[in-house]
Amino acid sequence: MTNLNPPETFKFTGAKFLDEIQKICTVIVRLFTSDSAMIFRQMGSPFSKPTVRAVIAAYSQNFREGAIVLGATSRSNDALNFRFYERRPVEILRIAEDAELLAPNNPLATLLDAWSTPSIRPFLWGRQQQTPSPRQSCDFDPVRGLVKARACMGYMEHLFNLLRKGDVPKPIMAYEKLFNSLGLTDVRHVAVDFYANTVNMYFAVDGPMTGDRATWVAAIAGYDYDRDAVERADQIDWLPKDCFPLAVTIDVASGEIKRVAWYALGLSVDNRPALGERLEKFLKEAPDYDVEPFIGVGWSFGPGQKKYTIVEKSYSGGVVDLMRGWKSPGI
Repeated sequence: MTNLNPPETFKFTGAKFLDEIQKICTVIVRLFTSDSAMIFRQMGSPFSKPTVRAVIAAYSQNFREGAIVLGATSRSNDALNFRFYERRPVEILRIAEDAELLAPNNPLATLLDAWSTPSIRPFLWGRQQQTPSPRQSCDFDPVRGLVKARACMGYMEHLFNLLRKGDVPKPIMAYEKLFNSLGLTDVRHVAVDFYANTVNMYFAVDGPMTGDRATWVAAIAGYDYDRDAVERADQIDWLPKDCFPLAVTIDVASGEIKRVAWYALGLSVDNRPALGERLEKFLKEAPDYDVEPFIGVGWSFGPGQKKYTIVEKSYSGGVVDLMRGWKSPGI
């Protein structure tokens, strides 16, 4: 059962978190050039103190009571990501609207709310059983503020049920048969990206991953995985053999699959794949106040042979404990 209370070993404070986010952004960005003014011209400011303050003010209770994860990618222009995972059902999108972090009546927010409703399943002797309420959470970056919202099921939601909740866009519905053929049927959580206008579906997939299987899955995003023969064996070796997370990102308007990604969770500083300079620096500089640290690595693939690596790291709130209660693959 998920622990509804965060560990007592660390108390979240907004001022400390603000300073640490600013420090990480500065360190990661300066890896690429000694001319910080050039970086600001190319990227825009990698850190906006008013933006981060507004986020912390709006979600102060959620940051204090939730589990916080920091994330970065190998792409030099990507912003730092930070999010909280909620332990209780909270209407996080209403908070965003009230704080003017999200415009009212956003269609992606409406879709996520529909996906956040419990499901009704058959039970013993003809009775029905209601699933637990999914937990909504938010992703932020230090420049744009709220960028994504998630619904973490805490159980396995079948793709068939998910696609029949709310007004799911037809381009997404069209993939049901394809996903079934690839074994992508059990959804762990979903996310909507307000800036990219995409939907992410995170599946729990039975292992093991093989080279052929990786090639088939990457192909739906227009990526030729056979070209990565040297590095793909190392990636696959890090994936759990029994069950692992796999994500698909779909453009809501066009229906194009923008990326697929698979993840190795439950890693540690001493037990993880080698990473590039940017991500190594992120792991070194990002603080972690959890008693049981969390590190997750993902490999993302998209059209035009575009690929990048994702690293996530716990900050506070008992991330591993929360994920273990959700029976997350690899934890």
